[in-house]
Amino acid sequence: MTDISIVIPVRNEAATLRELVVRLTAVMQALNVTYEIIFVTDVNTDDTVAVLRDLHRADAHVKPLKLSNAFGHHAAVYAGLAKSRGAAVVIMDGDLQDEPEDIPRLFECLRAGYDVVYGVKERKNESRLRNACSRAFVTVLTALSDHKVQYNTCMFRIVSRRVVNAVLQFQENEPSLTFIMSLIGFPTAAVTVTSGVRAHRRTKFPFWRQVNFAITSLLSFSTKPLRLISCAGLALSGLSLLYLLEMLIEKLAFGRGTLGWPTVVGLLCLLGGMILFAQGVTGEYIARIFVQSKRRPLYIVEEWLGDEHG
Repeated sequence: MTDISIVIPVRNEAATLRELVVRLTAVMQALNVTYEIIFVTDVNTDDTVAVLRDLHRADAHVKPLKLSNAFGHHAAVYAGLAKSRGAAVVIMDGDLQDEPEDIPRLFECLRAGYDVVYGVKERKNESRLRNACSRAFVTVLTALSDHKVQYNTCMFRIVSRRVVNAVLQFQENEPSLTFIMSLIGFPTAAVTVTSGVRAHRRTKFPFWRQVNFAITSLLSFSTKPLRLISCAGLALSGLSLLYLLEMLIEKLAFGRGTLGWPTVVGLLCLLGGMILFAQGVTGEYIARIFVQSKRRPLYIVEEWLGDEHG
């Protein structure tokens, strides 16, 4: 078995791949371990696939895995985990935000007895707006989900083989590996890692995709939104009953009439909005049940330049 597998999902990263491999090779040689570098890619508009093939021909440690379509970032990592053979597996991004030189500290912590060692960035190298949105998301997610999420937590981590085997047992259509590893519950530690600078300064993960991933993560690992809707419906029903009783008392005791159309219209709009919102959240859960019931493959491999049995 290989000592360390490094799984790196990449898309349109042709300009950074050679530097990344050089730095990873230097780190692995310094650790004096056997290793493999699995690059997982799918649909690219640059020479990423060609560069990966060249790197594989020059160094057998580099093993490109080409998926047939864009199945998503976490699905790509999942595919890399399935192909990995390492006793320990490093998961990192390929845009140089995760620095290879931090791997020895993660590996040292893993050897101390932990199964999951994840990186916590010193700071977020993003715009103020994106950082603010990230903090707001973490706050909401922590409040609504069944798992605590630490700000500045990243996908950059090292995990043991038994974690990989446990992760591969999950058959979810839209996997969130961060939450899955948290759900498994094996001994976990955090290590502060360097906040590298993205090579092209722009993320390959658009804002709307981050929002979609946030919603998916929340709905996949928590039923609290449904409970909140139930509580809100109960509260509104109670307030409506009190309001009707108050109007009835005013009519019978003081001879006053109703407050008029503005009040009625306002209440109808409020209740209508709440009903539509509740239906929307419930519909999201039902849609995920519908997609999961199809049991479609999480990913499809188009090309694997690794070992025959991998």
